Amino acid sequence: MRWVLRIGEVSLAIEGPEGWVKPLAEAWAWWSGHVSDWVVRFEPDESLPEPSSPLFQARPCFEDGLCYLEAPGFEGRICPSQGEAQLKANPSASLGDLAYFLRTAFALCAFERGALLFHAAGVVHRDFAWAFFGPSGSGKTTLARLSQGKEVLSDDLILLSKGRGGWEAWATPFSLCRGRRTVAPLKALIRLIKAPEDQLLPLPPAVALGELVASSPVVNADPSRLPGLFARWEEILADVPACALRFRKADSFWEVIDAEFR
Repeated sequence: MRWVLRIGEVSLAIEGPEGWVKPLAEAWAWWSGHVSDWVVRFEPDESLPEPSSPLFQARPCFEDGLCYLEAPGFEGRICPSQGEAQLKANPSASLGDLAYFLRTAFALCAFERGALLFHAAGVVHRDFAWAFFGPSGSGKTTLARLSQGKEVLSDDLILLSKGRGGWEAWATPFSLCRGRRTVAPLKALIRLIKAPEDQLLPLPPAVALGELVASSPVVNADPSRLPGLFARWEEILADVPACALRFRKADSFWEVIDAEFR
């Protein structure tokens, strides 16, 4: 079976057994596309052992521009220069394992296309996307949950892509979404800090750049792509402001944001 995943201008054609591809196509129908010059192939391989742990616990390794994602029960290879990826997996592999491999391939495909997969929560407010980032536990999902009445592009992973009017944030199927909006102009990059009070603070450019690179999954693990990744973020920061937000478990932080971004 063949199905195309499309987010903005980034797309992947997924080929493999219907039992693996069809559930993903149904769950991610919102992101269906038609054509793609990137291909991800899933191949069941009974010679591989049954998985002993989820594939997401494995970390991508790079050599000569190629990405390898391997663990007991899995042999994955991604070749961005050729626009192709292959995952051989024991037939007992879960859909979560397949989705994780797709996410890895998508991150590299997006980077090659001039876009960027970003570990951040994207919330639409006043018709703009606000990207809230920080390491796991900093409050991305909490902030998305507190933003009642607002559309959430994602509570964990968004796609940043440059459109005609500037940088945009796109919803992705890799985490929680709320609403039917798929894209909004990117207004600000906001580093989250849990605190007893709400306060918006400056974020020094060097600090912002380092933390944003750290929040760029997969690509930041490849030494050969790091110079390009730093340059991509410098380009974004030239157009989009970055700051830090100390916030408490209440939606009052939006008042602080509105006071600064009038």
